[in-house]
Amino acid sequence: MSANIATNIRACTLADIESISDWLDTTANNPWSVKAITEVLEKPHYHVLVSHSESAVSGLCLFTLVADECNLLYIAVDSQYRQQGIGRQLLNALITQSRQHNISRVFLEVRESNQAAIALYTAAGFVNNGRRKDYYPAIKAVLVSQIGSHIDGQLGSQLDSQLGRQLDNENSQRETALLFDLSLIEANKEAN
Repeated sequence: MSANIATNIRACTLADIESISDWLDTTANNPWSVKAITEVLEKPHYHVLVSHSESAVSGLCLFTLVADECNLLYIAVDSQYRQQGIGRQLLNALITQSRQHNISRVFLEVRESNQAAIALYTAAGFVNNGRRKDYYPAIKAVLVSQIGSHIDGQLGSQLDSQLGRQLDNENSQRETALLFDLSLIEANKEAN
């Protein structure tokens, strides 16, 4: 792991979207488009934090706060800033914000194959408390879908058609999601 770099973490604004769009669409297994992130900025229960490094958005954290629960939906770090502690800083900011809102529990789902994320969540005190078998589409399906969406015209249609038949078979090889949970009840009592 490289040395941690100083980042400024704050709420995402519409002005950050262009910087995010420069790298978000190239992030592997990305379920969130720039358009979707822009739309959730206007929704009351959704929150997006961004980290700034070297005057650019280097990472983002998307989550919901509803009742007394926080659902971590997505953390992403620009590939040129990975392994520098930014994901951990974003996760810590989410936990801090959750405590400030008297949240009792933070939960998330993560691909079983995403060892870097699993290590991050485990180090932060999250506990694996379940599995959802066949929850995520096969990675090949996600990547092909992303590739096909960037190819115009007849070639894109032919690619989608040919690969669609192959993916129908491969989608039966969906990936398991691990369920992680972090209880903040004791931490909130200690803080008060």
